[in-house]
Formats: sequence, structure tokens, C-alpha cells
Amino acid sequence: MPNQESVLWYCPDPVLFAAARKAFAVRGVRVHPVSPEQVGETVGHLFGLKGFAPREEGVAVPDAPAEPALVLSGFTRQRLDALLSALKRAGVPTIAHKAMLTPTNVGWTFAQLCQELSREHQAMHGGSAPAHTAQ
Repeated sequence: MPNQESVLWYCPDPVLFAAARKAFAVRGVRVHPVSPEQVGETVGHLFGLKGFAPREEGVAVPDAPAEPALVLSGFTRQRLDALLSALKRAGVPTIAHKAMLTPTNVGWTFAQLCQELSREHQAMHGGSAPAHTAQ
């Protein structure tokens, strides 16, 4: 697992993407942007971890998530709270699909992780995944 605070940041909205990226930079957080073409890569590969090869050529790329998603690594609880507050101050709505990097999800594709986060969110809150809301 990476030691430095870093995030995988997927956001289909370019304005929100830029606002969050600025909040990450101000906090010294390393950002790994995730494009729709990269959602079939493993979380470990996207973080640049050893032992996680890129997706093989010819493997279909899954559909990209409709909602922003954030995967965090190397954060203490205090630093995580500070980052979420900074995102709120930057005007970034609550990100419903967020997770910490774990030994379990490091080998999942980004798309698989987003699907799991969506299932968990629906189980906890009922109904479908929310539209952007204020934090």
C-alpha cells in the first residue's frame, strides 16, 4: 500500500473534477485521475503498486460509472476528515462512492469497486444512488 496520501479520482464532471483536484493539491495529496478508459484496470495498477499489471489488450472496458468515485490511501482519520472538509469548502458535493484502499479491493478493477460501493450505498440508504448533494 502506498505510504503517501493519495487518491484515485474519477469524476465525469470536468468542473467538479478540477475543483476537487485543486483541494487535493492544496492538501499535498497525490492524485491519480481515472478516465473512463481506465475503469477496467485494477485499483492496485491505478495506484502504481508493484505486482499489478495493466489490463490485457483486447479485454473489454466496462461501462464507466455515472457518479464520481474516490479511493483513498494513506490517510489517518484526522487527515481524511480534513480532506473531506476541504472538498466541501471547494464546492464539491458529497461523494457517495468513496472507499479506503484495502488488501481486498486492491486487486479489484475500478469498475468492480464502484459497483460494490453502489450496492453498499443502496443497501444502506435504499433506492438508487443519489444525485450530487451538499456534504
